[in-house]
Amino acid sequence: MPNHKNAFDLLRVIFAIMVLVSHGYMITGAGTEPLQLFSKGQIVLSEIGVMGFFSLSGYLIAASFDRSPNIVRFIRNRFLRLFPGYWVCLIVTAFVIAPAIFYINNKNIAGFNFWNVNGSFSFVYQNAFLTMRQWSVGNVLQYSLYKDSLNGSLWSLFPEALCYGLTLFLGLFGLLNKNKQALLLLFILVYTIYVVNLYPGTPFGPTFLTLSNARKLYTCYVCGTCLYVFRNEIFIDAKGQLFIFLASFALIKFGGFLMIAPVSIAILGVKGFSNFQVSLKYDISYGLYIYAFPIQQLLFRVFNPAIPVIWYLAACIALTGIVALISFIWVERPFLRLKQPQTIKPEVIKTGA
Repeated sequence: MPNHKNAFDLLRVIFAIMVLVSHGYMITGAGTEPLQLFSKGQIVLSEIGVMGFFSLSGYLIAASFDRSPNIVRFIRNRFLRLFPGYWVCLIVTAFVIAPAIFYINNKNIAGFNFWNVNGSFSFVYQNAFLTMRQWSVGNVLQYSLYKDSLNGSLWSLFPEALCYGLTLFLGLFGLLNKNKQALLLLFILVYTIYVVNLYPGTPFGPTFLTLSNARKLYTCYVCGTCLYVFRNEIFIDAKGQLFIFLASFALIKFGGFLMIAPVSIAILGVKGFSNFQVSLKYDISYGLYIYAFPIQQLLFRVFNPAIPVIWYLAACIALTGIVALISFIWVERPFLRLKQPQTIKPEVIKTGA
């Protein structure tokens, strides 16, 4: 892979927009989204987006630890990347977006639940450590079509943090370099558990995987890790990538795509976007992902009665993009600058991690 030459910044933004579009159809009740219709219910855009995020994270986080295998530095850097933006998002969701929805619903702010049980303050501290224990604030979603969550995207951040722990574990036991064959065996095991449990019947595998909604995300993460560890052994040129894309397209249309989804999404994402270079000055992908859902809930109430879904989605992308830009400049980037300098190996790739 050419040093520094990739378009991973762009890929993350694409994945975030996929999630936003899919959630837009759900929040507005606009009907079945195009991919879900095309795939006959096999998969939706948000699944591809989140699976893509985990595949790319598996690749990039493995690269990060391999470049600088320092436990304290690794934990510090992962904390700085994940938590400051997340905490500010919780505060903004609870004390800005939720009151705004309440005002639209009631034409005044009197009676909004800031401090009591199930209120704004509770929303922040209950969810402060990534596990979502409170999904909304008071009754702000009483007039929304989707009432289950004010910020449904945040659930995947806890599995993401667990995956960071997995990378640390694999790195300490040498599975990211010297013991690569053991990593391959781990991937085969995780992938087998994923495929077998796609079909109804007796669950196969450890319960923390068979009972987890994030099973496919863990599979994608391990697949992305393998693509980094075996980057010198796995070569798939443009023709090979085109074949994988066409095969995936056919399986999406005619059935069976979920069996190969973790592998195809990882390969097409990591390998496909390593063929050209696009560097974004402002990495707004994280902000797009964590702010989109509550902003979409807010705009649904603003535009009620509904406007055409295409205009609703355009407004959501525009407003979320602005908020994500502010988040990156004023919150994420200042904390990312606190990362300790790393000892870089001769082979350097731009991770953005």
